[in-house]
Amino acid sequence: MPVRLGFLGCGFMGQMVHLPNFLEARGCEVVALADARQELARQVAEKFHIGSVHSDHGALAEAADIDAVVSITPETANPRIACDLLEAGKHVFIEKPIATSAVAAREMATAAERAGKILMVGYQKRFDPGVEEAREILSDLRHSGELGRITFVRVHCFGGDWVCGTLGRQIATDEPAPVTAASWPDWLPASERDSFYWYNNVYCHNLNLLRHLLGEPDRVHSAWLRGTSKLAILDYGTFPASMEAGSLAAYRWDEHLMVAFERGTLEIATPPPLLRNVPARVHLYRNAQSAESVEPLAPHGWSFRREAEHFVDCVANNRQPLSPAADAVADLALVEAIFRLGLAGPAGEEQG
Repeated sequence: MPVRLGFLGCGFMGQMVHLPNFLEARGCEVVALADARQELARQVAEKFHIGSVHSDHGALAEAADIDAVVSITPETANPRIACDLLEAGKHVFIEKPIATSAVAAREMATAAERAGKILMVGYQKRFDPGVEEAREILSDLRHSGELGRITFVRVHCFGGDWVCGTLGRQIATDEPAPVTAASWPDWLPASERDSFYWYNNVYCHNLNLLRHLLGEPDRVHSAWLRGTSKLAILDYGTFPASMEAGSLAAYRWDEHLMVAFERGTLEIATPPPLLRNVPARVHLYRNAQSAESVEPLAPHGWSFRREAEHFVDCVANNRQPLSPAADAVADLALVEAIFRLGLAGPAGEEQG
């Protein structure tokens, strides 16, 4: 019997990415659609041939013929929606970031544990075939010691064109999008909320990928938050990791992660999120007994499609997902630690 899905959220990412991927994922059936923008929901349901249409997640929670709900809504709405659905006995998939405060994120992870249901967070980079290839290579190198110890890690995301020509192709109405007040960290100054929101929304991907590949840092060593570009140094005990966050008005996509060893480097260049079926590029340089530069070719595949298939498989077979809520809490905790330290400044003074 297929997994019966309810789908919440008919915005750009819902229409252009998540809904099509879940509709095509094997082993599931999208049986209901919901959005507070009722005319938009009606038009999207008609386009994708979904018969049951609702105005809020409450109807999906109450539906006996729904096993799981995919909720593509802003992170400000995630805590209430996810907790309501989990309490109603539904498995839940939400987009990243999990929430806007670590307190709210922990409450969501606790709700999933209490309900005995899956709460998966959409960190699609974990499902990129190139990232999977690089993670295996990195594990082998660390175990064998072939290139010596890790000396430095660089994480860089300045973005660019991430939609790859898809913006404007979605159905749109003049209905206002629902707005949910954020649950901010109680220590965060109101003047820094926009900056915190943007950093958490965009760069949680990079922090999550860093943790996925190298584990948990010991602490945040330092942070520089002035202006649009931000820099954090994470302490891994025997090596530092720089986290470079900024923006770039460009046709290209500027995002990569580099692990430097004593005798070589491993580099991962992740593709624009909406570039379909193109995996991350992996480049391995060895300078051991003889110098060698290789680029392993990962199979074609779109991380968003593979992520959807993974969630369906986890629901169908009662498996823990690769990106559970409990893990996503750590990303928000890191974001908070970076901002706490960065706002304090080098001498305990707030940065202006």
